[in-house]
Amino acid sequence: MTAVWHRRTFLTALLASLIAASTAASLPVVAIDPGHGGDDSGAVGILPPGAETGLPPRFNAQLRPVIYEKDANLDVAMRLNAWLLARQFPTLMTRSTDNAGGDVPYVNQEADLKARTDAANAAAVTLFVSIHQNSAHTTASGTETYLKAGAPEVTHLLAAGVQRNLVLCLGLPDRGVKERSFYVLRNTTMPSILVEGGFLSAEPDVALLAQPDVRQKMAEAIGGAIFQYAGLGDPGPICAGVGAAPVPVPHTVVLTRGGRALTQRAGIDPTRGDLWIATVRDAAGATMSGVTLRARLPNGKGVTTTSRPDGKALLAVPRRAGRLVVAVAMPGVKVAARATVPRRVRR
Repeated sequence: MTAVWHRRTFLTALLASLIAASTAASLPVVAIDPGHGGDDSGAVGILPPGAETGLPPRFNAQLRPVIYEKDANLDVAMRLNAWLLARQFPTLMTRSTDNAGGDVPYVNQEADLKARTDAANAAAVTLFVSIHQNSAHTTASGTETYLKAGAPEVTHLLAAGVQRNLVLCLGLPDRGVKERSFYVLRNTTMPSILVEGGFLSAEPDVALLAQPDVRQKMAEAIGGAIFQYAGLGDPGPICAGVGAAPVPVPHTVVLTRGGRALTQRAGIDPTRGDLWIATVRDAAGATMSGVTLRARLPNGKGVTTTSRPDGKALLAVPRRAGRLVVAVAMPGVKVAARATVPRRVRR
């Protein structure tokens, strides 16, 4: 009886192991890229005297405590790596120490960035997420997510999900999803995004990013979006202390037609087309940025656009009578709006 019991226990354990291996094999491989490192500190944020960050202690020339972007990025990346590994996601860290990409001493920016993208491309990872904090010579504050111009729709979906979660978890102003030709975005061969959690040059942002629990929230926000992107549904509580708050999803899309002045400012020839505005709102009525929308124009053409920080997406619609249909391009979300485009007389 004992032998039979041990045999059953072994078979049960083996089956569980095989199921776990099969599940892990079907999950996306995530490259986590902590920006900067080594001799490249990245942005620098000034902290109040006596501030505790849980990061390596740093001081400026005036002996004021500061936070280096490279340290904050690595801390968030390590937390994200642990979050994903706990859910069986295979990962690749482009650096796991205070060094350049590939965990080698920093030489120059080009070598550093090339090492990061080369590692991701060689490993044939599925997703690439570069983690950064921002800085500006202004009072700018807030969270941004970047992708390259012309990125495929799946990248827009990932970027929009990460941006929504980051805004929810950090509570900083939503600066939206934007397009930029950053090196790590244009030189990777998989869907790639770059996140800017907050501005180390802004007092409210740096006060948050100096807190270990806030950096944990940032990691969980990114991880939760990756979990949903992989088609696994609800990731469970994300953002320590904010987990009970639901992740907002689009609830309505409203289509309105812009006036001639707006049309001209949008760069659309008023004799050939009109400006239409799609506004995305959640169930509470708040506008939502970074939401990818698919539009079917009256001439049969399909276009993709993304809502701006004010929740509005602009559409150049040809002056051809027919139906204009705009739908949210998110897995499991069926929200659409329709409008009739009137026939216009050419002059």
